[in-house]
Amino acid sequence: MTKSFAYGDTIVLMVTVGTIIFFCLSIFIGVILLAYQRRQLLNRQEQHNIHQHYQREILESQLEAQNETLQYIGQELHDNIGQLLSVAKVNLNTLEGRPQSDDNMQDILMTNEIIEQAIADLRALSKSFDTDFVKDFGFHQSLSAELLRISKTKRYKTELNISGNRYSLGFDKEIVLFRISQEILNNSIKHAGASEITASISYDQTTVLLELKDNGRGFVYHKSEDHTHSGSGLRNIERRAQMIGAGLTIDSGPGYGTVVKIEIAR
Repeated sequence: MTKSFAYGDTIVLMVTVGTIIFFCLSIFIGVILLAYQRRQLLNRQEQHNIHQHYQREILESQLEAQNETLQYIGQELHDNIGQLLSVAKVNLNTLEGRPQSDDNMQDILMTNEIIEQAIADLRALSKSFDTDFVKDFGFHQSLSAELLRISKTKRYKTELNISGNRYSLGFDKEIVLFRISQEILNNSIKHAGASEITASISYDQTTVLLELKDNGRGFVYHKSEDHTHSGSGLRNIERRAQMIGAGLTIDSGPGYGTVVKIEIAR
């Protein structure tokens, strides 16, 4: 009887020890699996961060190169072509002072007006290219000048509304925001066939909200994470907004125009 009881105790003990060992082994394996999964997740996150950093560096390099190119073009327009037009205007003014037939005088006056308009347009265009203008006068003044340049073509009606207390976001953010705005305006004019464009800038204590609205033909917008399904202009807008940490929403539809909203933290 004693031997049977001892044998039963041994079986119970072995089962208990076995259960404990199995339980501990399960926990050990679970911890290893969790650590492995965590490591895999960290590796994926690290790779994602490296990819994002790489994409950001590429975009910054592209933007810097574009700004330098636009700066050069703007300077060339102002210094060379603008100078030539100014000389032509001086020559026309000289001809106005000489005896001319009525028809010739009318042609001279008309040509003089065209040259004056060309000089004004050229100055506005070179200002649009000039990054120093954004640095000196800020985003809202630069956008105002851009809308004014567009409206002076007499083909588009533009409007700018500003609310809240204005403040600077810093040149690095404002130059990117301005280039995004130019891309959107270019899309409204060249691709959407818009005749009216309204821009709104709303300042509050923590964020700036930019809204650009047109009455163009609109389109079906699909945001793509890999940027393969949208046009190059939209890809540029998405990438630049991401670059400065701005939220981007595009509301558009065929026949309903387009509204683009960009929200950026102060």
